[in-house]
Amino acid sequence: MSVQAGRITCLLLAALTMAGADLGPVRASVGSESDCFGEFRYRFEWVDEEAFDVNARASTLLSRLGCRVSVGQRWELMAEGSSVLALGSDRYDPVGDPDRNRFPVVADPEDTRLARFSLRWLIAEGIALSAGRHRIKLDNDRFIGNVGWRQNEQTYDSLQISAERDQWTAFYAYVDRVNRIFDQDLSIGRHDHRSHLLNASLKIADDHRFVAYFYDIDNRDAPVLANSTVGLRYLGGSEWDTRGVDWLAEIAYQQDTGRAPIDYSAKYFHLEATVDLNPALRTQVGLERLEGSRRPGRAFRTPLATLHAFNGWADRFLTTPDRGLDDLYLGLLGRSGRMVWRVMLHEFRSEAGSQRYGRELDASIAFPLDWDIHLLLKAAHFQRNDNQPFQDVTKLWAQLSWAWD
Repeated sequence: MSVQAGRITCLLLAALTMAGADLGPVRASVGSESDCFGEFRYRFEWVDEEAFDVNARASTLLSRLGCRVSVGQRWELMAEGSSVLALGSDRYDPVGDPDRNRFPVVADPEDTRLARFSLRWLIAEGIALSAGRHRIKLDNDRFIGNVGWRQNEQTYDSLQISAERDQWTAFYAYVDRVNRIFDQDLSIGRHDHRSHLLNASLKIADDHRFVAYFYDIDNRDAPVLANSTVGLRYLGGSEWDTRGVDWLAEIAYQQDTGRAPIDYSAKYFHLEATVDLNPALRTQVGLERLEGSRRPGRAFRTPLATLHAFNGWADRFLTTPDRGLDDLYLGLLGRSGRMVWRVMLHEFRSEAGSQRYGRELDASIAFPLDWDIHLLLKAAHFQRNDNQPFQDVTKLWAQLSWAWD
């Protein structure tokens, strides 16, 4: 989609949204009903990275506007446009701009796009078929996500079917293209796929659920990212000595698929426990392992994940090191009034061998203001061990957002 067409789409959606904001749901004489939704999100990101002589300063505004139109009880049409603009400071590398590669990376390029567009058909109660450009978030986004932290969202041109009955849920999608967070005018902004995503879950009791998944990711534009993954996760919860305890256990096996240039196989393992210390304080401990090898290019990979949510907010491990990654983490999560805060400490090591990559400290404070406006302050500091290729980095964020639906 051209930038001009994207701007026109966003303007049309903005006009519809402004009308819907005052009028609410609009019902037409043919039995259709529409409602509008959107978000404005301003963020300032500051990055001090060891390998660069200058710091990055990114001041960006995301505008997301869309509408849903329901026809009868079984059909729904949805369209959403988004635009990311740099306001004031644009001293950062958005990836792919040779004029700005002297700055550290902040992957929020200016872009205007048709973010989502889909037609949904409710085939029967609990069963729906949808075609178009979708947001796909499966489980905790570790394998398939929308990269929601970045200003431009990752979406999927896909045909998908979902079903829900009693304690079962199931989801399947055939993905033809992945619209990535980068500039859509660049080759890295879109990847053609022939991928299949299958995810099914069973609730066996209150607070106990099994999830099985199979993701066959056949990336035609970047075959090195192609892989086939099958996995099983178990989420549980219980009371221990009057304290609530939640846990996660997950295993997965991955191998090459499609046009992948290297034959390989690797395993994934994740254990996590969260314990209530009191009504306003929780502690969390976990170990996530992505298997590696002494041979390059054979580490476990998750190319469609919301990677920022894992292995530290400093984003040092967006690509799994060849020797794999062990992430041992410990955190405190608290609430004081309307304010929610989090502190996390990570220790990173190689899975193959005994290398110590480094450690990271993350912290955030979030609280709602009036009129559904939310403020977020966030920081990350990564310090590498000696003789490791990763760069020391400190990142700071200040974000103000307003969303309605």
